[in-house]
Amino acid sequence: MKRYLVLTGLILNLGALVCAQDTTGDRVVVPARNTSRPRVVKANVSNGSITVRTHTGQDVIVETGSRHERGPERTVDGLRRLDLPPRGLEVQEDDNVITVRLSGEARNASLYLTVPVDTSLELLSSNGPVNVDGVHGELDLTSHNGAITATNVAGTVVADTHNGALKVTLDRVDPAKPIAFTSYNGSIDVTLPADFKANLKLRASQGEVYSDFDVKLMPGASMTEPNSTPDGRYRVVRTSQVINGTINGGGTDASFTTYNGKILIRKK
Repeated sequence: MKRYLVLTGLILNLGALVCAQDTTGDRVVVPARNTSRPRVVKANVSNGSITVRTHTGQDVIVETGSRHERGPERTVDGLRRLDLPPRGLEVQEDDNVITVRLSGEARNASLYLTVPVDTSLELLSSNGPVNVDGVHGELDLTSHNGAITATNVAGTVVADTHNGALKVTLDRVDPAKPIAFTSYNGSIDVTLPADFKANLKLRASQGEVYSDFDVKLMPGASMTEPNSTPDGRYRVVRTSQVINGTINGGGTDASFTTYNGKILIRKK
């Protein structure tokens, strides 16, 4: 395992393997050592956003930026304060899996990742938005308090936000793996290829569902029970709030769930 610990511009190298690296305080470049398969980047931020973009290179570039506004200029004995980068960025690589952790002052920093196009992501922000652009891979995106936006992505997406809107544009979907979108307090807006074949599970407890696909809805789950009235009629009781349907005849499992918001399923 290769570990890079960035602390006030000082790089501590732990591990027997040595490879080229480029760092400038709050920036770490992790070189590609195995390009035969895509890399996985895992990142967890407490109080900040996560932004991911792609480049044509093979390196993974990790950068941080402080969310704190610069305070009043302070001096000590006539000396000016130097604004140092957030301290507490740690980057580890093990068998093509890169793990990014922020601790100390960096817990309140935003994270910026530049990755090859073919990269899988596991991202979590406790308090902040998650933004991904142009990545092709398996994307697992979570924000407890913040919006999730994924633009021009491909592969498979599982996205979950507790408080925030969710907007995803998929250029291509891996038909062998399910996709899922959940927002407890916010709308879900997903754009999919026009030829996408899916088995849908839809749940909008306090909202509505809209789509320009020709969605074929299945009969809702229900049961009958005897009515206590003298006429002997039966009452129909709905037992599930989940609506099932298909797009283009069915295929990939696709789940959309929002408790307070609407669901928009768009055709690209």
